[in-house]
Amino acid sequence: MTTPEERLKIAAQILNWEARRDSQGRLEVYTLLPGDGGGKYEVAGINDKYHPHEAKLLKELVEQGRHSEAEKRATAYIATYTDSVAEWTRIIGVEAYLRDSSFNRGLKGAAEIYQIALGVSVDGIVGRITLKAAQQAESQPRELIRDIRKAREKYERGSVDRDESSPFWQGLVNRWDKALDFSLSLIT
Repeated sequence: MTTPEERLKIAAQILNWEARRDSQGRLEVYTLLPGDGGGKYEVAGINDKYHPHEAKLLKELVEQGRHSEAEKRATAYIATYTDSVAEWTRIIGVEAYLRDSSFNRGLKGAAEIYQIALGVSVDGIVGRITLKAAQQAESQPRELIRDIRKAREKYERGSVDRDESSPFWQGLVNRWDKALDFSLSLIT
């Protein structure tokens, strides 16, 4: 389990991967492209389709020029939204990758990605069998993180039906690789 500081560091990193910023480095409201699937707009990946209340509050803060407050609120929201995955591992780097997966694909999607990586039945519920496999895999944390990265791509191809033909594909690959590098950097 991460410390409160580590938890916020991971959330801040996810925010930085997601955020659109103005020329002064402040969060911006981003109008989503058609086909994105997240609604009409987002602030740091927090969109109006899946997070309507929070997206609206963040949009208001940005539009009022309260950028620092928006940044802190978005970071805290990402941390809270992804907290459930912290129960699935004792390894900070694994947790970081799972938090990013959860933020992008929800808790069930992150569970399925983890199960694919662990080679257990995929049902989207992290229970006794998944946790036992995870505990065994944690003896090789770097390999486990790499397996989660591979599973994330497999999930996207199979469950979301996205591949190289999608205009979003290269951005996804870049994101997965950034998450991989960051998560590996947390392993001592």
